[in-house]
Amino acid sequence: MNAKEIISFQLEAVHNKSGWFVSLAQALKGVTQEEAMWKNHPNANNIRGIVNHLLYYNQGYLNRFKGIGGTSSTIDTNAQSFDNLEGYTWEESLRSIDQVMQEWKRVIDNSADNHFNKNMAALTHLIIHTAYHIGQIVDIRKQQGTWKSELGVD
Repeated sequence: MNAKEIISFQLEAVHNKSGWFVSLAQALKGVTQEEAMWKNHPNANNIRGIVNHLLYYNQGYLNRFKGIGGTSSTIDTNAQSFDNLEGYTWEESLRSIDQVMQEWKRVIDNSADNHFNKNMAALTHLIIHTAYHIGQIVDIRKQQGTWKSELGVD
C-alpha cells in the first residue's frame, strides 16, 4: 500500500468505515438537535460545536489542497471554530460534514502524486484531529446516555 492509499483508507475510516474505532458517520448516527447542543457543564464542548469545528478545518484544508483558498469565514481564535459560522441547521451541518469528507476522498484519490506528497503531513494531522473529535462525540453521547453499544465501542 502506498502513502496515497493509506491516507485514502484513513479518510474512509474517519468518515464512514468503522473499524478499530467508530467513524464520524457512526458517531453522529441518530443525534438530534437537542442532543447535539447538550453540555455537561458550561465550558465543555458539545457535539454541535465539534461538528462546526470539524467542518471549519476540514473544509478549509480541502479548499487549500484544491488551490481555492481557505474558508469563507475568518476567525481570530480556535474557539470561534466551534461556532455555527455558516448559520447551518443541524441537518445541514450533518449533510455538509458528510459531503466534505466524501470530497476529501475523491480529491485525494485523484490528486497528482507530487501535490499529494507536498500536503501529506498536513493530511495526516487532519485525519488524527478528526479521529480525536470522534472520540469526544462518542464520550459525550455516553455521558448523555444516548450511545448504544450496537453503534460500536462499548
